[in-house]
Amino acid sequence: MISWHIEPTSKCTLECPLCDRTWFYETFKKRLIHEINVDNLVNFLGQNADISFCGNNGDPIYHNKFIELCSKLKSNNCKISITTNGSYRTNNWWNKLVQVLDKNDKMTFSIDGLEDTNHLYRKNSDWGMLMNAVHIMANSNTPIVWKFIVFKSNQHQIDEARQASKDLGFIDFMLEYSDRWLDQKDLMPDKKYVNQHLTHQEKVLSDSNYTFSMRPKCLKNDLPNNHLYIDAEGNFYPCCWFGTYRYKFKSLFSPKNGGFNIAKYSSADILNNEKVKDFFNTTKDFNSAHECCKIQCGGKYSKKIWEYGVNNG
Repeated sequence: MISWHIEPTSKCTLECPLCDRTWFYETFKKRLIHEINVDNLVNFLGQNADISFCGNNGDPIYHNKFIELCSKLKSNNCKISITTNGSYRTNNWWNKLVQVLDKNDKMTFSIDGLEDTNHLYRKNSDWGMLMNAVHIMANSNTPIVWKFIVFKSNQHQIDEARQASKDLGFIDFMLEYSDRWLDQKDLMPDKKYVNQHLTHQEKVLSDSNYTFSMRPKCLKNDLPNNHLYIDAEGNFYPCCWFGTYRYKFKSLFSPKNGGFNIAKYSSADILNNEKVKDFFNTTKDFNSAHECCKIQCGGKYSKKIWEYGVNNG
């Protein structure tokens, strides 16, 4: 069974400093707003799909027909995981959503700190509305997870936030050590909280003689069936990293090259395409892999960029 990473919409209410969406606006002074077509996506995914709603630029809950989308997918016996900042949806909206989801689904709230710090990175977030959403979800059958990105502003609150996650009914508390620092060094936490994957990334970009083993996360049992990515325009990419502004126009998956949009292609059409097959084969070897693959799936840090296991058990 293929697992899919889907970006339903490029809309978001936040202005997180390290987000591609924020960078694009600051660079070009405009927004690119897209929403995936519900019926196109439902037909493309078919029955029994394993779906993660997140994305590069948007927050899934801001799709105008998100509850309808989830409802149709659940009718097709799909399993749904959602990652959201949790702000700016009413209690009524959340109560409707919990009627659609079930115990086999999952809701992950991206909460980077406590009430006095979360908004420092999650700019424009609304703590009160977020907590209302958490309470409603915690009292439903759908398990909830707290995802906490460590920054200089919140690193002192990790233990307190972990305890708060227990008190609020989260099933897990998950730390993420970011490697997206570049020009935002003021956000960087102490060295022990910085992902070592950053060193690998710098070597790929600066040393032409550098090599490492490949562990492609898009492959499972040597087949491309793990977290394959569909963006808010319906375009297919091997992973969400290929869908970033840095890479989306630099491969055979680029819309400028024709690409593979779910309005025109089935998943079988895409994965059986000879050029696509050749691409996934190149990901298995560092020397032939695309730069994006080398950075994200090369080296010993590729298997686990996130730090898991900080649960409440």
